[in-house]
Parts: sequence; structure tokens; C-alpha cells
Amino acid sequence: MLVELVPDQIWHAQAPVSFAGISMKTRMSVVRLTDGKLWIHSPIGLGPALRQALYELGDVAYVCAPNRFHHLFIDEFKAHYPQASLFVAPGLPKKLPTLRYTRILSNEPEPEWDGDLDQLLFEGMPMLNEVVWLHRKSKTLILTDLCLYFKEDAAAVTRVLVRMLGGYRALSMSRTIRFMVKDRNKARASRNRIRNWDFERVIVSHEHILNQNGKDAVANALAWLG
Repeated sequence: MLVELVPDQIWHAQAPVSFAGISMKTRMSVVRLTDGKLWIHSPIGLGPALRQALYELGDVAYVCAPNRFHHLFIDEFKAHYPQASLFVAPGLPKKLPTLRYTRILSNEPEPEWDGDLDQLLFEGMPMLNEVVWLHRKSKTLILTDLCLYFKEDAAAVTRVLVRMLGGYRALSMSRTIRFMVKDRNKARASRNRIRNWDFERVIVSHEHILNQNGKDAVANALAWLG
């Protein structure tokens, strides 16, 4: 079920997932743009309750697969919302030649939403190719796997693994994601662009949302880049 995060602007829904032995939740975010259209980030499986909630919010216009891993339900969304335009991270068409898409996300905001969202490709990580957004009005940074944020409510085994990988009790870039950085200069340049954005809240796909002091938390999480 969708949960309202920012009144009449941003909603999110979570679903269970397991990756590399870690049980966690993954998050889909929904933004209502100024023109009333719905923008979907990192879609999850469409159950009846979620479909009904989206129907009540408005028209699903744009669906984004934000990196090379968060794409599993993009075709399901297209089947249910044929009018929606699909946007995928660079590298996904090569990884999944049969994936249906309309546009590859760029390093700048797309014309369809540049009045509401800033956008950048976090460069230097071709294995991930994560695209990052800022919802200006609500000062909300929207990440996917670039950072994690787990708390004490995670399962015991998950807490142990996350302590080893990073991302427990603080917004962090996990060691797994750090390993994907192949060009630190490019990654640092992307980090610096994010530093120039004005945000307070940080949405990540796994697992909790940081509602305050987000800019300092992101700076700390990415400080290792130098």
C-alpha cells in the first residue's frame, strides 16, 4: 500500500526482497508533478491494492528504472499502464536486449519533468549507472542503491551482514557499492554536484528514509571519495 511521505507530493511503497543473503525491503517512490502526472521511481510488483492506490492518485505517466539492477517490474508496469513512458538507466538495454523502453535516462533532467526534478547520472560506476533525482519543492533527494539505511528493526542476520557491508544505523555507501567505483574522479564530480543541491530528506530503496539532516548524512556517506 502507498504511504504518503510529503502531503500531495510524494508517496512510497515497500516490498520484501532478498539479495546476497540479506533480507530487506525495497522501495518504490511516486511523485506527483506540477501538471498532476505521476512519476514512478523503481517500480515494485503491482498487486491489487497498489494498483487501486495509484488509480486514486492520478495518471501514471513516467516509469523509471533508475540503475542497472532495479528493473524487474518495468515491463509489468508498462503492461498495466500502456500510456506511460518508460525511462531506463544507461546500460540496461545492453544488459537486457528484450527490455522494452522508450528513453535512456541522461545526466540532466528530462524535459518531461525538469520543472520539478533535478537529475544526474552518478558517473564512474558503470556496473551500477545509478541516476539520482532531487524533488526541489520538498527538498527530497531520491537515491536507489547508492546509499543504504538500516535500523534495529532489521532481522538479526541482516543486521550482522549490514554491519559488515555498511549501512547500519547511518546512511552509508555499502562496501559492495564502493567496489563498483571504477573512476573516482568522475564519482567525486557527481558527488560534488549533489552537494550543490538543496535537500533535507533522503529516500533510499533499502531500507529506511532519512527525514532530516540529509545533506550532512550524504556528505558523510560519500566522504571516502576524497
